[in-house]
Amino acid sequence: MSRFDGQVKKIVQTLGLKSMPIGAKFSETPDRRGIDRQLRICEALDFVRRKKAIVNLSKENCVCRGGSYIAGWQALSMEEFSALFLEANVYGSKKIAEASVGKQPKPVYRGRFLILGPLDRFKTNPNLVLFFVNPAQADRILGLACFEGVEPFMHYPASSVCSTINNTLAKRKPDVNLISIFERRRHKWPPSNLIVTLPFKDFMTAVKSVDYSGYGKKAKF
Repeated sequence: MSRFDGQVKKIVQTLGLKSMPIGAKFSETPDRRGIDRQLRICEALDFVRRKKAIVNLSKENCVCRGGSYIAGWQALSMEEFSALFLEANVYGSKKIAEASVGKQPKPVYRGRFLILGPLDRFKTNPNLVLFFVNPAQADRILGLACFEGVEPFMHYPASSVCSTINNTLAKRKPDVNLISIFERRRHKWPPSNLIVTLPFKDFMTAVKSVDYSGYGKKAKF
């Protein structure tokens, strides 16, 4: 049994979520229940969402250079990182790519392993919580999180799914990721899905606010 069973059940039922919120935590040791396999971070999130499994990602089994950089495991120069976007024709020139990518928080090392899993299977506090939701559910999650006051959420255009992890941890603010066309096609995610990522403290605020906020059970439809 997870220590978060009650909180998860309240959020899932109130917002009508179709998939379990995903916890993410950096650690120097893996979760003993976790699976070790060759994956991109976005693939691992999709695997966790579909299979309800725990995944231990690390420098050794993360197969994406960009993801390893975002997780703080691999050093990439600004030129090397922006080149990944240029290869996909995301930006019109090297200069524009470097200027745009340079505005995102620079990753730092936070732990040997990135543990991803359904929140209801976490036994200790995760660093953050990710939701695969539709726009209406995203609005309600962010509304619940701001019940006691919260910083404005972030959105970085043309950003990868894995970047939401670094953005949220670096800025300590909620992050909204619209899911790039490349990752959406790769994993066959529906057009209605996007990702809202909350620092753990904001997730707990959202849970506490369900009974009192107009975005929760007090919603008037």
